Amino acid sequence: MKPCASALASAAEFPHPQEILLDLAVSSRWEALREVSALIERSRGLSAPPIFRALWRREQAASTGLGSGFALPHARITGITEPVAAYMRVKTPISFAAPDHRPVSELFVLLVPTDADNAKHLELLASIAELFSDGGFRAALRRAHDATSVRQTFRRWLDQRSARTGLTAA
Repeated sequence: MKPCASALASAAEFPHPQEILLDLAVSSRWEALREVSALIERSRGLSAPPIFRALWRREQAASTGLGSGFALPHARITGITEPVAAYMRVKTPISFAAPDHRPVSELFVLLVPTDADNAKHLELLASIAELFSDGGFRAALRRAHDATSVRQTFRRWLDQRSARTGLTAA
């Protein structure tokens, strides 16, 4: 399935600045998911324990570590009406049971409504995986020093992709 421009636009529009954590000091994926759950609780007013449980259950089913130092933790959450995303960069890479056995330093966490269309959910996951498979994008993201520059990096990638493919973000 080829990701569409609207899914990529959605991925580039988040995470919101308050849902970006840079140089986070954690020592495990369990701790990273706890931190991101607390972050989403603070930024969105959602309860952290159910978010953590959903993310951890998904991790237990199969690791969301995709390789090359990147993980895409995701879960379906009751009580939201649109996707919620957070981006984390950890200070020291952590084990994430990735297929390439490399530790993870970047996580893009995606929460979708429990009743979200499965095809759209998979399309959005594919779009995000496409973003993070681009070496230039990842290098630019590693150089981003604050939430604003992280968001600008996402937007720049989308704009460049749109220019290359002729697709618009609308």
